Amino acid sequence: MKNTVVITGAGVSVESGIQPFRGKNGVWNENPTEMATYRNYRMNTSSFLQWYFHRFVSCKDALPNKAHEILAKSNVKVITQNIDNLHIKANHALDGLIEIHGNINYKRKIHAHYRDELVWANWNAVNENNLEQELFELFHIQRDGTIDENKSERPHILLFDEYYTELYQYDKALTWIDEADTIIFMGTSNSVGFTYGALQVGVHNHKKVIVVDPNPASSFNHPSVEIIQETATHFCSRYF
Repeated sequence: MKNTVVITGAGVSVESGIQPFRGKNGVWNENPTEMATYRNYRMNTSSFLQWYFHRFVSCKDALPNKAHEILAKSNVKVITQNIDNLHIKANHALDGLIEIHGNINYKRKIHAHYRDELVWANWNAVNENNLEQELFELFHIQRDGTIDENKSERPHILLFDEYYTELYQYDKALTWIDEADTIIFMGTSNSVGFTYGALQVGVHNHKKVIVVDPNPASSFNHPSVEIIQETATHFCSRYF
């Protein structure tokens, strides 16, 4: 499996009870392209942090499912779009895992450039009875909601109006894709730039491309792409 790269999306975590992006109860119904933006962090800091607090609450007690566990044991390279920390909970080797959209358990200064600037975000210490002020304290926001350019922090999550940078190991991810013989898209809607680019690299360079999803996105339709309509757990159980 050394030349295989697996790209995981929200669908992989559904069996762990995590809210998907697509579907009737998906995150897309919460207008994330407006809520999950740097502009919203600056303009509506309280509502932004509260939205992410509830995202944290929804996944903090979730456990890895069989797909996460099998991927971890197989030592396959995984690039995950998920911020839910489940690949790490499954003990996936860190040198074989890229969290291309960040991890909700970490925070950083707003002008951070390097991964060694990431620190643990102790969401568990937040008292929901005083939610706004507790979140401001956690992220070093002034009590009136004013952001301090030098002291304030933000969740370590790639927002919809931001670009991939080395904080998200973007160049390393591109190298993995370029060097792979097989690219497996698992539980992803192919609705962001990274997955679209990875698909194009796979197709144009005649790599083996597999899409695993019970309801695959139509954007994956291509004569050279193998589409397998099953859950990540079922696929991983027989493939790895």
